[in-house]
Amino acid sequence: MWYKIVFNCLFQAANTGIEAGIATIIVGVMQVVATFVSTTVVDRLGRRILLLSSISVMSICTILLGVYFFLKDQDATQVANLGWLPIVSLCVFIIMFSFGFGPVPWLMMGELFASDVKGFAGPLAGTTNWLLAFVITKTFSNLVDAIGTGETFWLFSGFSILGLIFVFLIVPETKGQSLTEIQIMLNGSRDHNASATTVSNLSESDVKN
Repeated sequence: MWYKIVFNCLFQAANTGIEAGIATIIVGVMQVVATFVSTTVVDRLGRRILLLSSISVMSICTILLGVYFFLKDQDATQVANLGWLPIVSLCVFIIMFSFGFGPVPWLMMGELFASDVKGFAGPLAGTTNWLLAFVITKTFSNLVDAIGTGETFWLFSGFSILGLIFVFLIVPETKGQSLTEIQIMLNGSRDHNASATTVSNLSESDVKN
């Protein structure tokens, strides 16, 4: 997986003393636990709050990683007592990714797309996701060589902040919403509540008849 390659490089660069294989196992365990927790609370907290909290903390983590490696590249003695920082930041990043941005988009993909486009839009979204994952895997080392490790993580932070803005402004809350209500929201109807109520009433009337 792409993140294992990045994480192994990160552990080695941070001189943590943890073998790459052990680090991968730790990451896998954290992902399993965080994803399980996410599945138990996603219908209680809602999709948006999981996405917003996930991407917010992920942004902070990559900023801290950028600070650590920037200072390390300038003068390694500055971070001699901060060997814990990349480990903690990485672990929190993994947990929050698995808590929100890992599983929730796949869940919402089935809720947002209407049945007539789901067969096309679903695979397109999945392909785009893995294509970008490939790009990250392919370019991470090149970016580190070109602009530095700290600057690379700051670049990732910038994209995370853009993702935060996108979720906050555009992504709707789909918890407890029917496909019809979600489509009304996506169409930007000002009378969403009235329209949703009308649809609900018509559905109930059809059932009674």
